[in-house]
Amino acid sequence: MDPQYLTSLEDTLKQTLVANTATIKQASQKLTKDFYTNPLALPSLFHILQNAQDDQLKQLASVEARKLVYTKWAGVDEGLKSQIRSAMLNNTFTQSSKLIRHSSARVVAAIAEMDLDEKKWPELLPTLIENVQSEDVQTKEMAVFTLYTILETQSSSLLDLTSDFLNLFSSLLTDVTSRSVRVNAVLAFDTLAAFLENLPSIDAQTANKFKSCIPLMVNVLREVIQADEIEMAKDIFNVFNSLIFVENKLMGNHLIDLIKLSGELAINIELDEEIRVFALQFLISSVNMRKSKVLSSNVGPDMTLIGLKVASEEIDIEEELENEEDENENEENAPPTLGLRLLAMLSAELPPSHVITPIFENIPAMLSSSDQFQRRAAILSLGVASAGSPDYIAGQINKVVPALVSGLKDPEVVVRIAALKALAELTSELQDTITAFHEQFLPLLIDIIDSATSVGVYKHACVALDGLIEFLGHDSIETYLEPLIKKLLVMLQQAHSSTLKSTIVSAIGSTAYAAGKKFIPYFNDSIQYLEPFVVAAAETEGLTEDDIELRALTFENISTMARAVGKDAFARFANPLAEAAYQALGSEHSRMRESGFAFISNIAKVYGEDFVGFLDKIVPEIFKCLEQEEFTFNLDEEDDELDDDDDLANKFNVNTGITYEKEVAAVALGELASGTGKHFYKYVEQSVKVLMEQVENSYGMREAAMSILWKIVRASFVAEHGEHFKYPKGIPKSVYINGSIHDLIKNVRSLSIENLKEEYEITMVACILGKFDEAISEFGAIAILDPTDTESLSELCGQIMEILTKKHPCQVDDDEVPNDEQEASETEVVLFDSALEVLVNLGVALGPDFGKIFNSFKEVIFQNVTSKSKTKRITAAGCLAELASVLSGDAALSQQLMEIFVNRLGNDTSIDVKANAAYGIGLIVENSDVDFTSAYNSILEMLFHLLSKTDKQATDADDEETKEVINRSYANACGCVARMALKNENAVPLQHIMTPLLSHLPLEASYEDNTPVLNLILRLYETNNELITSQTDKVVDILAKIFAKEADFKQMQETSTLGREENLDRMKQFETPELKQKVIDLLRFIEQKYAGLVSGNESLKTVI
Repeated sequence: MDPQYLTSLEDTLKQTLVANTATIKQASQKLTKDFYTNPLALPSLFHILQNAQDDQLKQLASVEARKLVYTKWAGVDEGLKSQIRSAMLNNTFTQSSKLIRHSSARVVAAIAEMDLDEKKWPELLPTLIENVQSEDVQTKEMAVFTLYTILETQSSSLLDLTSDFLNLFSSLLTDVTSRSVRVNAVLAFDTLAAFLENLPSIDAQTANKFKSCIPLMVNVLREVIQADEIEMAKDIFNVFNSLIFVENKLMGNHLIDLIKLSGELAINIELDEEIRVFALQFLISSVNMRKSKVLSSNVGPDMTLIGLKVASEEIDIEEELENEEDENENEENAPPTLGLRLLAMLSAELPPSHVITPIFENIPAMLSSSDQFQRRAAILSLGVASAGSPDYIAGQINKVVPALVSGLKDPEVVVRIAALKALAELTSELQDTITAFHEQFLPLLIDIIDSATSVGVYKHACVALDGLIEFLGHDSIETYLEPLIKKLLVMLQQAHSSTLKSTIVSAIGSTAYAAGKKFIPYFNDSIQYLEPFVVAAAETEGLTEDDIELRALTFENISTMARAVGKDAFARFANPLAEAAYQALGSEHSRMRESGFAFISNIAKVYGEDFVGFLDKIVPEIFKCLEQEEFTFNLDEEDDELDDDDDLANKFNVNTGITYEKEVAAVALGELASGTGKHFYKYVEQSVKVLMEQVENSYGMREAAMSILWKIVRASFVAEHGEHFKYPKGIPKSVYINGSIHDLIKNVRSLSIENLKEEYEITMVACILGKFDEAISEFGAIAILDPTDTESLSELCGQIMEILTKKHPCQVDDDEVPNDEQEASETEVVLFDSALEVLVNLGVALGPDFGKIFNSFKEVIFQNVTSKSKTKRITAAGCLAELASVLSGDAALSQQLMEIFVNRLGNDTSIDVKANAAYGIGLIVENSDVDFTSAYNSILEMLFHLLSKTDKQATDADDEETKEVINRSYANACGCVARMALKNENAVPLQHIMTPLLSHLPLEASYEDNTPVLNLILRLYETNNELITSQTDKVVDILAKIFAKEADFKQMQETSTLGREENLDRMKQFETPELKQKVIDLLRFIEQKYAGLVSGNESLKTVI
């Protein structure tokens, strides 16, 4: 050993321990360049670890030695290696400091990892195992710890010894010598599980041995909790968190035992808060990763009660009142917050009956409690659960609204804040289902804002107001528009913080979004108030993060206002603001760049081809943005030798700001492609390349990239073939679209199929299915197959079958086969629905060629029509109904479908399922050559029962969700009757059906059923049937209401915010212009026969 080198190395190491950044950096660089390149470095570090006087220096030497072992150990002289091995093992047992002993053990493990793979140091493991039996406590503890650290290396040389290690560590779980021994034995089971799962197979005896150790590990956890050993408890919980992922064969039902244990710990307020946090985090992870096990064991309701109980605990009210952030950092991992997070996870992963039902069962008692924190938790639980089960909660809206109103009126401010938060969350998820109650909510929100004495109340009231306004209908917003905008502008002037100003600016933008062109009278004043916030958009020096957020949000909301008022009203602001947006793209701050992309996205939607002049400046900036890395490894030069997973994880950093920026930039790229049409062609190839890279490699925007890829495909297709392309039905006999567009489709299709096969994220799978659904609907069968290549179609169908049978990777969270009889969560139903929607559009596109494909899916769909899950029955029946017209060409299949529909119409308990069955029956009758007239009477009887049942529900329906179901039921029943009469008028007792039919008109939903209904009315007038002519007054009244709805539809098309009208097509009353003209001709005929009857009607006089 060179004494001079050793002294110099020691001195340099000491310099990295001083409290001076420059000195540390200089010393670190010197170590890397001048010392660690020398063969003496590793032996010298071992010497310092063993002999230095300063424990801090020993610790540093151990860390550095571990790094160098992996690159320098092989170069150490064999004779010296033997001395080092012996000395380091001895050092591990004899150092006086426990920390240094453990550090030394990890160095031994690093050497062992290198040696054991090369069958060197054969005496190491026998020596350690022998020392495990030592009567000296320190020797025993260090032998166990060193064995554990060696196991952690996951060296393949240890695989054959797995059974021996299992026996050893299982015996140590009950060792009476030392708690440290027992805890380290628990930690070893984490690595043992990994070894066992790497074996070709796990025999029953070994699996049972592993399972038998879990209760013993629980005993150790209970012991360390009782001893208040927080770090030990944390380590054991980390093991349990790892065991969540272990094969069911090794865990059995012990996972449920761990869940129950964690539940006990979570609600025990006598325990240290950290212990409770570990327990709650374990519960959340269990639901997320092993939902099939949780569901089959029926512990969801109990976990829900745990979440409610913990969420009901006291919080710091002052923090809540004065906090302007969405989530208080101090409360982020507090038990009440984690209790709510557990409820959110449960609602997302489990069926509503396991989560939402228990919540609603407990809410009345909690709301009537004298404990303000119980009332707070009851209301917040509704908000957090809404994201996972929006449909179920929408169905319970009559219970939700009174709870929210009660909360907004509560005498305790902490409850009012909870109601504001819940209202914001529920509005975001349920949208118009909540805004239907605007008359109850808006006055309360304004009162709370006017009387607020704390920043927290004011902020959350503004957020709730913003959300409520955004989703208000056109008629509703018109009532409030003038006083609301005046109120918001005054609030903006009075607000003293950037955070509050941001919330108010967002509310102004939402008001414009809801109002559309009705906002024009208030546009200039609003811009006048907002413009100062976006001066010098790219300059952020000296601004706080809140100031930057205000600037960015203002920029985004001004562009939303542009979408509302249109390009003429926005014209004088367009160029300077577009230039400011371009400048923002060059900002050093990602949030400002994000806002610039958002502005461009909205303005591209407004100006379309008029925006072409900006493409060459903006598109390269978008590409530059999309090529940014979202995550980094913060490695310094001295970190080159990192070997430990924890060390690496600590260096790994995800920049979510960059992710959001890239996502918004991708949306802007899609809008530019859609708006500029053929002018964008020169950027398509590069756009596809960059977005494909994001789908494959992005940390957080894979789904967005996939969506925009297909948006660019559609934009290119529309630019070439127009918006209303009529594709040929059936398997393509030739490529019927432009060759370049076809190549583009094939490219994106291939990527989508490959990702679909391996994807674990349900949202990504649903996204891909949704994009195929849209593409097939617009492009036809060429979207998924070519004249000479059906491989993509086969693969897509294979993946759909995997999803329908719950075997897709995104559905399998463990090795338990999901039970088809289990109720489905709403997330699963969305996936199920997405898969069936693809089949429906595939059926429409392929027409008569779809029969063979359908036959492979027939049984699984038929099974789901009678599923225990109501939502699956609704979806499956709806799928069959949508396909009825396509499949009616097959006589045998028509009869089979008719039997299913009749059975569901007569026997299902759900009005939704009955309505879908009625729709399917009508389409089968209309399109099949099979004569079903013999079944008419029984079908009509069942339809009358459906109408009667629906009529009874209608008398009590006072929420939009129930009304929608009722109206859809009426429409499907009326459409079915009309189709039956049109097919065979003589087989239908018109004298009995016309009065009830007309009494349920006009339709309030499912306007596609207007077509058969109106055609029936037209035919009866053509034959001068007295049953219709005698009710001409009624017919004119019905038609007047239909044309009034059509006029509303046209007005909303013209005045609504760009992008918002995308959902308006469902309001369209006439399927074709030809049908509309026939109805107008009928009205003119009636006017001639009964002068003034039509022209005297306000809605009809302009029609004729």
